[in-house]
Amino acid sequence: MRVSVLLAAALVVSTGCLGGGSGMAKLSVTRVDDLPQGEGAVSYQNLAPAQQSAFREALGGEPVTLREGTDRNEFRDPGYVRYDGEIYRTTIIVP
Repeated sequence: MRVSVLLAAALVVSTGCLGGGSGMAKLSVTRVDDLPQGEGAVSYQNLAPAQQSAFREALGGEPVTLREGTDRNEFRDPGYVRYDGEIYRTTIIVP
C-alpha cells in the first residue's frame, strides 16, 4: 500500500497533475456564446487570486504567461469561466 501511495505521489509531482507546473505556459481567453453540451464553467470568484489576475490580464486578447506555481487546472482541456455575466473559454498554451 505504501509503495502505491509513493508511486502515485511521484506521478502527480512529475506530470504536474496538481497544476502548479513550471515552464512558460500561456493562458488564452476567448468569449463564447454558450457552453458546449456537458461542459461546466467555474465562477471567476472561485478562482485563486493568481488565477483571477492571469484571467483578467488575458481578457485583453493576447495570451499571457502564467507565473510559475499558478494552478492551471481550471483553465485546462479547455476550461470555462463565468465572468461578468459572460462565459469565456480558457486554453493553456505550452510551447
